[in-house]
This record gives sequence, structure tokens and C-alpha cells, in this order.
Amino acid sequence: MERPPRKEDPHKDHPLYWKNIKGGLFEDEFFWREHQRWLADTGYMLRPHYREDWKPSWLGSKKIYFQCEDGVIMTGGSIMDATRTSDGRIVTIKKVEKCYTPWEEATIRLFSKEPLASDPHNHAVPLYDTLQSPLDDNITFLVMPYLTRIHDYKYATVGEAVECFRQLFEGLQLIHHNLVAHCDIQLVNILMDPTPLLSETPHPAEPERSYDFKRKVKQRTRTEYPTRYYIIDFGLSRTFSRGDELVAPVSYGGDKSVPEYKDPSRSMSNPFAIDVYCLGNLVREWFVDKSRSLDLMRPLVEAMTRTVPEDRPTIDEAFKTFEELRSSLSERTLRSRFVYRNEFLVARLYRACRHVVRKARWVRSGLPALPTPPLPPRT
Repeated sequence: MERPPRKEDPHKDHPLYWKNIKGGLFEDEFFWREHQRWLADTGYMLRPHYREDWKPSWLGSKKIYFQCEDGVIMTGGSIMDATRTSDGRIVTIKKVEKCYTPWEEATIRLFSKEPLASDPHNHAVPLYDTLQSPLDDNITFLVMPYLTRIHDYKYATVGEAVECFRQLFEGLQLIHHNLVAHCDIQLVNILMDPTPLLSETPHPAEPERSYDFKRKVKQRTRTEYPTRYYIIDFGLSRTFSRGDELVAPVSYGGDKSVPEYKDPSRSMSNPFAIDVYCLGNLVREWFVDKSRSLDLMRPLVEAMTRTVPEDRPTIDEAFKTFEELRSSLSERTLRSRFVYRNEFLVARLYRACRHVVRKARWVRSGLPALPTPPLPPRT
């Protein structure tokens, strides 16, 4: 569905508008400012930048705006972070326009209800709360965990990457088993829980800084602190019923390399086959092509990304092949260092030496080569 033409920004004359003050608010951010007091009343406090009484902290000081938490430029106007006042937990709030994605809330809710909510194979992002905007009947807010991108923090071993793949395969398999096609599997829609991996909650715009912007965040290894990965954003998803033909109009997701997008004869296609392609292409583009350590995954991702949809494996077949591959990998291979292709020689030598020391410590401590996290609470 096409969006209506964008109207002239009604906030352009506001003294805090970004053209009037560096570090000020962008057009999309005024939406959150207008909802800030109501969100606080419902139990979700936005950062100072979005509060009605906000005054830029750098004014009258020698600081530059981007050195201050409330001056950091944010992108992605439909996503916002907040503090849940009942327990101090940082959460994510997503603005959903029901006229464009009327099924998104119902799809996420499906995976957040029992028995699926407690299923250890479930990697669909949990839904904590749903709020109806008091200013716009078309706007719903979905409250979910605060997650980060999986590539903001480096992988230390092959086993850490393989565990990530395992969770993504089993997560997509469970989604497909419930007759839901995601239709937009891509890097930005695969996130992870940063809580185990990092010394503290990172800032949404500056992942190397703490949430309050006062400290640098220290990264641990996934081997010592296993993390859980999630599939998010069901705005383009398709849900089928038992007995339905698994064919639907093509939903154009973020991975523009999907062969069905380029074939006019495929305006109706199997969205589950597109999901398999997108997952395979994600693994290939963001892992295999970026690390000399993961060529072992190449035959599988090549099968998953075949041009003809009917030639691709189903997620069940792909996961079965992956599990066979995973079980064939020795502990030595799994504990071997995750070597990035763009590493310089000096950095590579330093990291190789450091890895020997860390690996000895992991083995001595009995840490598994495949770092599987415990099942988290979904509230």
C-alpha cells in the first residue's frame, strides 16, 4: 500500500527543530515528544531528549552537542527506547500504523502466548504490552525487549557464530511450523539480547557507550556469557491456515537480491521459500563472506539461495542439513578463532595470541564450545 504524500513539516519553526539548533529534534521525533507525558503516565519514561521540559544540556557549556546524550542524533522514527518505571527495565516501543500493517500485532501476540511463549525454540520477539495512542486511532504501540544488532559486537569463535545460526534456523522453523511467513528476514530484523554480553545496557545510537552516555561499554565473549537471538518486525508477514495453498502476493522486504522480486511472472510466490533464501543470504553476506573461518557453511547457503524457489530446501530440510554439519564439527573447530577477512596482519597476530590464552581458560573452566543461553523471561 502506498503512503500518502508527505505533508510539510509543521514543526519547522519550533525553536528545538534540528535546523534551528544543532542536536535538536527531527520531524519524526516530535511525535514521541507529543506522546511523552502520556507514555510516562502509562509507565514508560522516555529519555530527556523527548520530554516536554527538555533544554539542551550543552547550551551554555563548552561541550559539543554530539558529546552529550541528549544531543545524539537518532534514526528510525518508528522505534523508541524507554524505561519501564515499574522495575527500571529498558524496553523498546514500536509505533505501528494499523492501516499499513494491520496484522503485525496479532502475529507477534501469537508467539507471545502459551504454549509458544515457553517454547525454547521460539525466537520471535516477545510482546510485553500494547498501547493505543490517545492522539491517533491508527497508531498502536508495541512494547518489546530492548535488543541490539548482532554485528555491533564481534564474535570470538566459530562456535559462537554457529550457535547464532542454530538459533536463527530453529527460530524460523518454529515460525514456519505455525504457518507464518516472515517475508522480511534481513540483518536489521535479527537482533540479540545485549544483557549477558555487555557490562551494562548500551545507548541505542552509540552502542559503545552506556545508556546514560557516561561510560564506555565493555564487551564480554559470547562463550562466557551466551546471548539469545531474536527475529523481529512482522509487519510484512503472512499467516496461513491449515490446508491453504502456500502462495501469496510477493511482499518486498529489505533484501533486494531475492530472485522473486525481479521476476514479473512471480508476482504470486511461496513466501516460505523467500524466507529460506533471505536467511541463507544473510548468513552468506554477513558471516561467510566476512570471515575466512566459515567456509564450511557455503554449500548450505548456496542451496538456500538458489534462483528457482522450488530448488531451495524447506526450512526443515535446511535445518536438518545444518544440524548434521554442526554435529560433525570437532570441538577444536568450534573453539577456533573467528577470523575476519579484513583483519590487518598485526591485529591478526595479536588476536591469535590472545585467543590462545582465552581458549585455555575456557577449556579449564569447562565452558561449552557452543554457548547456549538459558530461556529468558518473556515479560
